[in-house]
Amino acid sequence: MDRLKRFTICKLAGHRWLKIGYPAGRDGERSGTFLRCRRCGKENHDAGTVARGPSPIA
Repeated sequence: MDRLKRFTICKLAGHRWLKIGYPAGRDGERSGTFLRCRRCGKENHDAGTVARGPSPIA
């Protein structure tokens, strides 16, 4: 019930976003970031960054 209350507050007052890094891959490098709300825990994977690989035309 507490999570529903926090989510409702975030919908009315706006989320407070934190930038979270994805876990490192097998090669040890980070693969990007996503956003997570500090209050309700909602995640936004569209607004973060994605690591770019090498150009396909090399």
